[in-house]
Amino acid sequence: MKGNKLKLITEILAILVICLVSFLGVYKQSANRMENQVKNYEFGKDLKGYRELVFEVSDATEVTDSNGKVVGDTDSYTDSSISSYSYQKTDKKVNPDEELKLENYEKAKSIIEARLKNLQVEDYNIGMDKDNGKIYLQLPEDNTTDHTVSNLLQVANFAIKDSEDNSKVFITNEDIKNVSAVYNNTSAGTTVYLQIEFNKEGKNKLKQISTGEYATKKETENKENNENTNTEDENAVEGEAEVSTENNENTENEDNTSKEDTQKKIILSIDNNDMITTSFDTPIEDGIIDLSMNQATNDTASISETLQSASTIALIVNSGKMPLTYKISANNYINTDISQDMIQKVIYVVVIIVVISLILLILKHKSRGFISAVAYIGFVALYLLLVRYTNVAITIESIVAGIIMLAINYILICRLAKINEKDEELKDNAYLNEFKSAILKLMPIFIIAVVFAFIEWTKISTFGMVMFWGILLSVVYNYIITREMLD
Repeated sequence: MKGNKLKLITEILAILVICLVSFLGVYKQSANRMENQVKNYEFGKDLKGYRELVFEVSDATEVTDSNGKVVGDTDSYTDSSISSYSYQKTDKKVNPDEELKLENYEKAKSIIEARLKNLQVEDYNIGMDKDNGKIYLQLPEDNTTDHTVSNLLQVANFAIKDSEDNSKVFITNEDIKNVSAVYNNTSAGTTVYLQIEFNKEGKNKLKQISTGEYATKKETENKENNENTNTEDENAVEGEAEVSTENNENTENEDNTSKEDTQKKIILSIDNNDMITTSFDTPIEDGIIDLSMNQATNDTASISETLQSASTIALIVNSGKMPLTYKISANNYINTDISQDMIQKVIYVVVIIVVISLILLILKHKSRGFISAVAYIGFVALYLLLVRYTNVAITIESIVAGIIMLAINYILICRLAKINEKDEELKDNAYLNEFKSAILKLMPIFIIAVVFAFIEWTKISTFGMVMFWGILLSVVYNYIITREMLD
């Protein structure tokens, strides 16, 4: 008997810990303030407002520097900035007329959707005008929205080309297999790299240019054998020796300058932004380039920021090169019609109903009712954690699904609390029959929830996901925890 009471107390304490974590959180000091380490809820755009954007196919022309190198377009440079930098506008359009076709409009839309998914944006609506390629996008508003928007329209034009003649392009996006962000820890600190892996064709091209004229020319040092030949040098005056040494150093410097001037180099660039200018010290035969993004450091914040930047570049390039250049023609924040006060009132009403229901359960079934009420609160706490860590967006529909699940679980717990057989065999059979009955009744709802979860409409999918996890958790939790506590 004492063993059973101790086990029950332990189970209640465990549920209490889960409740504290779920309802209050776990706080840790960070940068002179306390931060909750428990994952926050992800709210849908209907609850916290959303960003409404319109992307139009750009009609801009290219902008070049004094050397004729493309540095941008008239969308990114104003007339005053072009003049201040001594740049020139050209008549060459960034989007040639022959490229303005439905095929490229649809491809651009697909790439934007791929980037949204890679940036972990799920609750969005996107549409397109097939006549002019105009794209309409709605995004949930949060602290990452600006970062997301700034990376959606990047062309991601990757190129390895000659440093002096940019028309000589050796490797493009079609030669890339994968780009990823990696890091290496040494005694000096952590260095972040943008690792570019090339496909078979790109690998062959990279090997050719790294072993050809772009390979670093190695200097050969010839030993002079006239030290013992001219004995007059040994007897030369100090001033003459200094002049001779100075002349030799000048000759060597001239030779080095000449060698540097003749060294052919390549430029690795993304969207006309030069990432690195270099030659190849050794042939690259494995088809992988590691591009250093920072100097070795132990600064955690700096490492995290650099790694995020490299990861963003990687996902943009991996999503594909945009066939057209787009510009943002509208960027508006749309406030939600549902206020935080309304949501709080709904939560208060639900909490009051739950508390009254649990009090009635305790009054009706006494000690078994109390145990069932504790188990029910534990279920709610665990359910809220599960919703957070499975990245289910909180929408009006998912809140409704959650309330339905609270009612379903309450009914199941009430039925379990009624079982009060003294005979262990009869009690086990009663529990088993109750769970069989519950599973049979919940199975149709469970199947519908699974179907809803795979529908690409946030309102329906979030409802399905909350129902799916709720039913699964309810059956498993009550069979393992509630039944054990009631025994």
